[in-house]
Amino acid sequence: MTLAKVSLMPWIPHVMILDDDPRVLESLVPGFVQELGRGLSQSREIAGLLRRGAAPDDARGPVRVKVSAHGFESSRVESYRYRAPFEVHLHLVRERGGSFELARRLLNQQTFAAVVSDQRFSDDAGGQRAGQYFVAEAARVHPEVQGLLYSAYPRPDDFPSDRFIRKGAGGSGGADDLAEQVVRAVERHLAQPAARAFAQEIGDRGLIYQSESFGAVVAQLFDLAQLIGSADVPSGSRMRRPLPCLLIDGESGTGKRGLAELFHAASDRRSAPLVVASCSELTNETLLRSILFGHKRGAFTDAREDRPGLVSATGKGVLLLDDVHRLPPACSAILHSFLEDGEYGRLGEEEIRRRAECAVVLTVETGPWRERRQSGELPVAFLARVERLLVAVPPLRDRPEDIEAQARWLTRTLSAELGVDLELSDEAVARLQTLTFQESNSRELRNVLERAIYRHYREADQLEWAQVEPFASDGERTARPLAASVASASPSRPPSSASQNDWQRRLRTLAAKILAKGTDLDPEEARTVTDTLFDERFPAAWDAVQSSRHWQSDQPPLPLPLWEDLWRCFAVSWLGGPSPAEKDLGIPANTLRQWINDRESR
Repeated sequence: MTLAKVSLMPWIPHVMILDDDPRVLESLVPGFVQELGRGLSQSREIAGLLRRGAAPDDARGPVRVKVSAHGFESSRVESYRYRAPFEVHLHLVRERGGSFELARRLLNQQTFAAVVSDQRFSDDAGGQRAGQYFVAEAARVHPEVQGLLYSAYPRPDDFPSDRFIRKGAGGSGGADDLAEQVVRAVERHLAQPAARAFAQEIGDRGLIYQSESFGAVVAQLFDLAQLIGSADVPSGSRMRRPLPCLLIDGESGTGKRGLAELFHAASDRRSAPLVVASCSELTNETLLRSILFGHKRGAFTDAREDRPGLVSATGKGVLLLDDVHRLPPACSAILHSFLEDGEYGRLGEEEIRRRAECAVVLTVETGPWRERRQSGELPVAFLARVERLLVAVPPLRDRPEDIEAQARWLTRTLSAELGVDLELSDEAVARLQTLTFQESNSRELRNVLERAIYRHYREADQLEWAQVEPFASDGERTARPLAASVASASPSRPPSSASQNDWQRRLRTLAAKILAKGTDLDPEEARTVTDTLFDERFPAAWDAVQSSRHWQSDQPPLPLPLWEDLWRCFAVSWLGGPSPAEKDLGIPANTLRQWINDRESR
C-alpha cells in the first residue's frame, strides 16, 4: 500500500521500552511489533484518532509502527521495514548501569504515551527497583505518560497488578501480553482530557508531519501547555505577576497559528476562548489600547459606547497576538508593560487598573523579526520578556519527509473534494522535496498542488511532475543563478574522456544527474557545471580536506560524516553565530540553532 492510498491522521504517539539487555529488546522485533500494530488497529478509541477518515480498506490493516534502537546496535532492528507513513513510533532503549540518561532525553523530545521498563538494573542505580523508580519519575515529570513494568522478577507489592507484565522464560516470552498492555496504556493516555484534546486538535488543524524535528516542536508545545497553561490564578495576592507568555517563531506558512491553537487545546484553558488579534491592524498606540484593553465612551472621537476589549473577552483563555513583528515600535512599550505585570487599564479610565487572567501566545515571522532585532529598534527588556519561552518552527524545506506526507495528504484531500481519486507520482514527490519553499512553506505547497490538481484532475488518476512543474516556478528561480555563478567564475573546458575509467565516467554522469535534479538545470547545463566542479574546484580543495581529516599522524582519518559535523560547528563559530552564518552556509539561522540544540542534547 502506497502512502497516497492512506488517509493519514497526524497524531503520532511514542512508546518506549527500556532494558539493560539488548537481546531482550531485539526479541521484540518483529513479533511484538506486529502484535502491537494489530492491537492498536483493533482499539476503536486509538484507531479512531489514528485513521479518522480513512478508506475502509486502509482502516483494516495493522497500525504502522516505526522502530528505533537507542544505546545499542541491532541488525534486526535496522532490517525491520515499516510501511510509510508510520503512525506510532516505538523506541527500544538500552540503559547501561541504570542511569536512564537516554530515556530522560527522549521523554523531553517527543510526546510519549507509554513507558515500559524492566524492574531490575545495576545495584548502583537502585538495584532491584531501579526500573520501578524510573517509571514513577516519568509519571511525575510527565503525568500524561503511562508507566508499565515488564520483568522476569516478581511484582513489587506496591505496584499495580494491571500495569505489570511477567516476562516468559529466558526473558523472551509474554510479547502478546505486553502488546495488549501497551494498547491499554495508550488508551489510558488518551482518556486524559489534555492528551485527547491535543491529539484531536492536531488532526483538526491538519498539522501533518512525519519528521522528528516537527514532532519535537509538537512535544514542546504540549509540555509548555502543561507548564504555563493553567487557568488557576492565585487569589488574595496583589503581587506583580507576569502573564504566561509564549513566542512561536517560524517562517510564513509553517503553521504558527495552528500551533497556537494546539497550545490552547492542550492547556486546561481549553474551556475558555482562544481570541486572536492581528498585530498588522494595530497601527498606533490608541488603536492597540482600544482593541486589546477596551475603552470608555468618549475616550476618543468615535468612542460612542463602552467596549471591554479583547483581554477582557478572553477571560481565562488564551490571547493570540499574531504577527507581532508588524507591531509599530511605539507600541512595544505598552505591550511589554502589559506582559510584565498582567495589569492594564481601559482607554479613558487610567485610574482603574485591571488584572488579566489570560495566557498570551505571540507569533513572529522569522526573517522580519530577526531584522527588527538586529536593527536595535526593539528594547532589550522587551525582547527578554517576549523571548523567554521560545518555540522555533523549522521550515518545510528542512523536513523532506514532511513535504512528502503533506503533498500526498493534500493530493488525496483536494482530489476527494472534486470527487476523484488522484495520486501523486513518486517522481513528483521527489522533485517537490528539492524545492526551497521560501515564500510560504506549507501554504506554498498547497497552492502548487491545488493549481495542478484543478487543472489536470480530469485527465488521469496519477499526477506527474510534468503536470506539477509549471506551477512550481520556485525551482526555476533558484536553479539559474547556480549555473551562471559557477560557469562565469571559471570557464569550463571539455575534459578528455580518454583518461577516465568506467567508474570515473559513471560517477561524473551521476553527479550531473544529481545536480540537474536538485537545481532544475537542464542536462547540458548540469554537465557543464559538473565538469567545472570536477576538473577545477574540487581538486583544489581535496588535499586541504584530507589533511584536516588526519588529525593525528598515528590515527585513522576522521569519518567524513563526523568531519562534516565538526566543519559546521567551526563554520558557525568562525562566522560569529547562527545569524551571521546564515548567508554563507545557505542554512536558516533557526535551523542552525535547532541543529546545535539537538546535538547538545544528545
